[in-house]
Amino acid sequence: MDIKEKLKFLLKETVCDLVKKDFIKIKFKLSKELTIEDIKRELNHWGSLTIPPDVAYENINYLEYYNRSGYTMEFELWIDNEESDLTLSCEATIDKSDNILSFYIEDLHAL
Repeated sequence: MDIKEKLKFLLKETVCDLVKKDFIKIKFKLSKELTIEDIKRELNHWGSLTIPPDVAYENINYLEYYNRSGYTMEFELWIDNEESDLTLSCEATIDKSDNILSFYIEDLHAL
């Protein structure tokens, strides 16, 4: 499995946690600057988060760090079974063997 497939798996898992409102799991995936309250506050401005179709994950925007130590990913979440402008931003650090060292939610915002 290549690094982007590994990252996609973690992103899908995170989206499922958000849809289920599993804030215990989400809490452990937040950057230091982001809180559960921040996530809840943003989600309150939208309809119901829904699981995107698998094809939606082909639209993940991967941005590799210049020094190749990780990636930033952006993914439009689905609200009421439709793609929305609510964007999940995640970051991951990797080692030289493409092992994921960390994966966390950096932001949840409207584009």
